[in-house]
Amino acid sequence: MSTKRRYREIDYDYENFYDTPIDSLKDKYIDELLRTNKIDHHYTTKTIRSGNQFEVEIYPTFNKKDIENYKPPRKPSKKAQKNLNEKNSRKRLIRLINANFDLDDWAIHLTYSNENLPPTVEEGEKEVRNYIRRINYRRKKAGLPNAKWIYVTEYDPAKKIRMHHHLLIEKGIDRKVMKNLWKNGTRTEIEELEPDEFGLTGIANYISKDPKGKKRWKSSKNLKQPVERKSYTVFSKKKISKMISDTSLISQFMNSNYKSKQYLSHEVRYNKTNHMYYIYVQMRVKNKEERERRNI
Repeated sequence: MSTKRRYREIDYDYENFYDTPIDSLKDKYIDELLRTNKIDHHYTTKTIRSGNQFEVEIYPTFNKKDIENYKPPRKPSKKAQKNLNEKNSRKRLIRLINANFDLDDWAIHLTYSNENLPPTVEEGEKEVRNYIRRINYRRKKAGLPNAKWIYVTEYDPAKKIRMHHHLLIEKGIDRKVMKNLWKNGTRTEIEELEPDEFGLTGIANYISKDPKGKKRWKSSKNLKQPVERKSYTVFSKKKISKMISDTSLISQFMNSNYKSKQYLSHEVRYNKTNHMYYIYVQMRVKNKEERERRNI
């Protein structure tokens, strides 16, 4: 019987379920947890490619016979579900930004003068959509297709945060033209995007920070989607146990298994109840020059 058929995934929030950083454990305790684990399981490896960013998630998949004996919680509380939804929304936003924007695309921060401040978030979003239409009109005249874009609306009266928007949009129109197309305020800031080794994760985190208050994001329909793949055979239990026992091996195993990628960082967490682990790794896709140097 194939691994995929023998082990199947149950619908649970594996990221949050494995909630204790392994850094807080002593080596002897880690070895004991690995030795005493009795639940039949396998590990699924999930990869997510977003532009030049590459993520690896390794988490337990359970034997059909053990599902009835061990079920991770499926129905979190309303508060936990809200937090989970916000976390997943933010994660999806970050991945979409990395998948669709690059060097020299634009980050535009849109504000309002007192007389133009919209009474509702919905009215504010209408102003942003009208602004994007004006940009696309200019693009069409220049022979360009409609722009890819994502914007975040931020507004929290309780914290005295005035409504404003962060818009990421692809290059093609002159900065001064785009600045003049926003008619609702005079403090419009436009900056060129500058990815680092983590792509655009930095600015993505900035515009999606602090999910409290009325904050939401919208995107155009022409965006590329992150590419997700799953495998049940990439890393054996033995290799995973080695990575857990000695986390310095994670970079070695990742670079060896994904040769066109470069290891950046990792996080390992475990669950106190079932003594199982979740491994998260960030990598980046090497450019052509780096790959050629490796083959010399």
